[in-house]
Amino acid sequence: MKSKSVSFKIAVLFLTFTAVFTLFRSSMSGIFSLFYAKNGIPNANISSIKSFQNIGIMLGLLPAGYLADRIGRLKVLSLSSIIIASSFLILILFRNFLFFSLAELLYGIGLALNSGTLIAYITDLQEQNHLSPNSKLIGMQVIILNLTTLIGGNIGTGLFAIADTAPVWFALIGLGSYPTFIFGMIKFLSFSDNKATHKRKNNIKNIASFFKKRNFWILLLLNIGYDCGTQFILIYWSIIYVEKLGFNLSLVYTLFMCALILGSLIFNRISTFASSRSITILNTVCMIFVFILSGIIENKYLLLILFLLIELLMGMMSGQISATSNEAIYGESNKSTMLSTVSFVAEILVSLSLFVSNAIMKLAGNLKVMFFVSAAYFSIVLLIISLIKQKEELSAK
Repeated sequence: MKSKSVSFKIAVLFLTFTAVFTLFRSSMSGIFSLFYAKNGIPNANISSIKSFQNIGIMLGLLPAGYLADRIGRLKVLSLSSIIIASSFLILILFRNFLFFSLAELLYGIGLALNSGTLIAYITDLQEQNHLSPNSKLIGMQVIILNLTTLIGGNIGTGLFAIADTAPVWFALIGLGSYPTFIFGMIKFLSFSDNKATHKRKNNIKNIASFFKKRNFWILLLLNIGYDCGTQFILIYWSIIYVEKLGFNLSLVYTLFMCALILGSLIFNRISTFASSRSITILNTVCMIFVFILSGIIENKYLLLILFLLIELLMGMMSGQISATSNEAIYGESNKSTMLSTVSFVAEILVSLSLFVSNAIMKLAGNLKVMFFVSAAYFSIVLLIISLIKQKEELSAK
């Protein structure tokens, strides 16, 4: 009975932290480019400003894992929200290319500090209370994340119509007060901060040791295939489905967020009875097939339906990646370092894939060729199938 009570408290903590952080952060997710344009930044320079976010993510990822394992996961979560809030303060106080780039750099560092830290914290709580990794809980987290992204994005869009700085203030105040909320909630639920048990372990050797672990490669290949494969659709969806095909922006945004949420719900249901290997094969094969069809079909309505199928599968795969992360770090001492190392390597390869994709688009002179390239990126995920099979066979012995 006690374990059920603790399990429920962990679930409440996990889902609430996810919801609050995502709500305030996502209120700016669809506003950045519009904010820069309204403040005199030419369209050609906006992508240059946004590139500083990727630089910030890469700068922050490895220190993020080390700090979270060394000083405590919740302290790093708090630092993450404060850094992101400070980036929004810069947007309000200074309105030029240099400071906008600095704000994006800080925003990227803040995102890096947040990456994987909450899952590491929750997994440690599960271990301390002798609870197994919970795929259903991870599926619920992805549902909450997508739902609050939809709500936060609509709040930000509504506030932007009132004043261009209104969504910035909303995000700034919310994230600035997030650390107080974090420590108030863990005190209420009688939890505490946690960190790695082996504080003095050589961090370089620790990172190098991850490359010998099967779980590390499963997680890395899953992240690389998914992130590289989805970059094109995430960057160009508004150009393809709104500008080129003529659909309403708000309609498409709402539909694709609903498809993401539905995908999360489907994963939450099937994860209780289907194996990780089966779900991964199903999602990956379907994603490759839908991308190829999108590159062939010309009818705008069929293309919109295929786009929604892509988003539904993305919702399912997001849940799969989070659940795999939870399983992969269970029993590891330096959980945050392992997750941030995966994200760091994946981020480098995703950045390289963007240069490759740009070269392919220029050479082909047609955006539709990228549907086939995205399908090729997703085939990387299939490399993990044998690794998962080996892992399941070892577990059965």
